[in-house]
Amino acid sequence: MTFGRKRSWQAQGMVCEKCGFELTADRGCQEVLLRCPSCGKSYELKKYASRMDDEFEEEMGFVPMDRI
Repeated sequence: MTFGRKRSWQAQGMVCEKCGFELTADRGCQEVLLRCPSCGKSYELKKYASRMDDEFEEEMGFVPMDRI
């Protein structure tokens, strides 16, 4: 049950170091990862934590702490 929360969302201002596309945050059962929709490269959240905007933080507020 997802309670209406998004399973993935655009990570505004966070771009892939490999190809420059804007990343997407994917919320899975075990963790949240930033992924590039173009090349598929994944990044841990801590790498981009300082760039999180209000919308991103709002979505993260619904993720259990053991998945971050």
